[in-house]
Amino acid sequence: MKKILLILALPLCLFGCDNQKKYEEIMKDYAISFYDKYQKDQEGLTNPTISIEQLKNANEYVNDSYDLEKLKNCQEQSYVELIIDQTTEEIKEIKYFMQCN
Repeated sequence: MKKILLILALPLCLFGCDNQKKYEEIMKDYAISFYDKYQKDQEGLTNPTISIEQLKNANEYVNDSYDLEKLKNCQEQSYVELIIDQTTEEIKEIKYFMQCN
């Protein structure tokens, strides 16, 4: 019985995992763009976060063009944290905090 449940649950994880990766990839591209445009030159910023809500505000207030329809199944509070190398000021890692269906 446990094997049957595992076999039935496996496709759900596979499809959910694929969607999660897709959302993370989209958010990665948008976050890097947002960081380069609006945050990179701020002094003292160590590990900036970029949320879907910030992207939405950028679209609304500065007429940016993030296609948030691609992230419509994610909550606005979903975000990524960029880990910045302090010597080179380059992004060395991205941590995802995505809440998506």
